[in-house]
Amino acid sequence: MVRSGRPRRIALLAAHSAAEADGIRDYTRRLSATLRATGLDAQQLEWGNGGPPAENGSGHPSVAADLEDADALILQYCPFSFGRRGFAPTLPLFLGRLRRKRPRPLIAVMFHETAVDMKNLRWMLMGAWQRAQLLAIQATADVQLCSIQRWSERLRRTALGRPVHHLPVASNLPDARAHRREARRRMGAGPETVVLSCIGLRHPGRLQEHVLASARAAGASARSVLLLDLGPGAPSVVRLAENVELRATGFLPADDLAQRIAASDVFLAPYMDGVSTRRSTVMSALQHGVAVVGTRGHLTDDILAAAPQLRLAKPDRPDSFAATVTRLVRDPDHRASLGAAGRELYETFFDWPVLVQRLRSHLDV
Repeated sequence: MVRSGRPRRIALLAAHSAAEADGIRDYTRRLSATLRATGLDAQQLEWGNGGPPAENGSGHPSVAADLEDADALILQYCPFSFGRRGFAPTLPLFLGRLRRKRPRPLIAVMFHETAVDMKNLRWMLMGAWQRAQLLAIQATADVQLCSIQRWSERLRRTALGRPVHHLPVASNLPDARAHRREARRRMGAGPETVVLSCIGLRHPGRLQEHVLASARAAGASARSVLLLDLGPGAPSVVRLAENVELRATGFLPADDLAQRIAASDVFLAPYMDGVSTRRSTVMSALQHGVAVVGTRGHLTDDILAAAPQLRLAKPDRPDSFAATVTRLVRDPDHRASLGAAGRELYETFFDWPVLVQRLRSHLDV
């Protein structure tokens, strides 16, 4: 049976990651710290640590022992974090064994991703085992959490009657709004320079044409435009027009990344599947009071689709996206008010204290 009484010791289990940038790893760290700030004993555990799975099936010799006294386990799940091509059969086996223990911790799973879309034969094969794995993990969970509303609705169909809750992510970055002026000075952005920013422009899920078209269009309305590509990859500088510079920074530590976002005038979020509440990048822009122009796709949550604080265009309309950015470039007062409203939206629905309060209510802790 699940341990009686209100859980006080929470174990957060995420896959080990040695990558420079890993949003789920950073999310888990921030979540653990915020839970501790509320008075809970929250411990972060890693699955794997770069070696082969341990005999207990946990992927790390200490995981099973660390869970023995935990009142609740929150698994941070993305299939690709736990196995090559998302194949991780030892994970549901481990959770199944844990569920059969008496007493045992409450098992909650936070689904950051579920399974790939079946776009072609290769993805159909991956999608098949990832969906089977998803069902096996769902069968072990007492509570299911999901970062996207649409995925939460799908999970309810196979949840075996157990609760499923939509739980957005927050920003993984420190608040750097106080450093805006100094950050712009260090970048060489004067008062007349419009700074556009995006994260991971070279990622296949980003609509590059939308970003480049926006920067060039902004150059026709502003004296100087600096487009920041904030994210992994080799640093570079490219001149898109006489007064438009694309500057790729490469990986940045959290403090530096936060300061560059704070220094921005407009944040560009053109995702193929639309902005959603799993995008910590969008949350970081809202956190810093920066006007956001994104796309409205099939994964866009209702709360974002209806939010007047965001400007959303269709994914197949780079011209419309660029025109929206240009209007904000021409109207600094409007983009400032839009950014302030976005900050209020973040504080009301997406900041860490708000989300942790919702999480605690879902887990009854």
